[in-house]
Amino acid sequence: MKKIILFFLLATGFIKMSYAHNPLSAMYYLEVKDDFSILNISLSQVGLNEAISKYYKDDNELSEAEYKELIVKYVRANFNLNINDSNINLLDGGVKLGNHQTDLKFITSKVPSNLETLNIKIDAFKENEHHQTIFSMSYHQKTSKVILNEANSYTSHLEFVDNKMVEASQEFKMVYLCFFFIIPAAMVVRKVFPSHKL
Repeated sequence: MKKIILFFLLATGFIKMSYAHNPLSAMYYLEVKDDFSILNISLSQVGLNEAISKYYKDDNELSEAEYKELIVKYVRANFNLNINDSNINLLDGGVKLGNHQTDLKFITSKVPSNLETLNIKIDAFKENEHHQTIFSMSYHQKTSKVILNEANSYTSHLEFVDNKMVEASQEFKMVYLCFFFIIPAAMVVRKVFPSHKL
């Protein structure tokens, strides 16, 4: 019985570990605090290495410090976040390389209060076929997320409802009412009450 339980624990642990290190996905998590905000990024080491080698196409041997600099440069170049029409920049940060996963942390520039709109584009790792990025945000203890992939060009336009990100709604143009209601109504009235010539 103990062997079965041990096997089950190892098997479920392996499944979780393999999901966490999926080379086709990256996790970006923005935590907004009152005084500062932090962006945490978790990447598959395999996917990262593949994207960096395709992007820079440089065969030179790099030291660990040089490789970390390349990663930071690459992530910054492929991260665009705009909240309430204000660009949010990645400031001080660090990289922790692992055997299976690489983690990055950045302090961001000031995030506006009273969030209304958010435009995000993260096209890092698009060099890897079928890559997707999960961008999530914690604001006032509420977390919401969006998936960026080839289908949406790694871009999303969002609004905030009850402190959570939701897909931005398309504004309904009042002029469309003419086509759908007013003009047909006028035609019906004209047929029902034809004008009489005197």
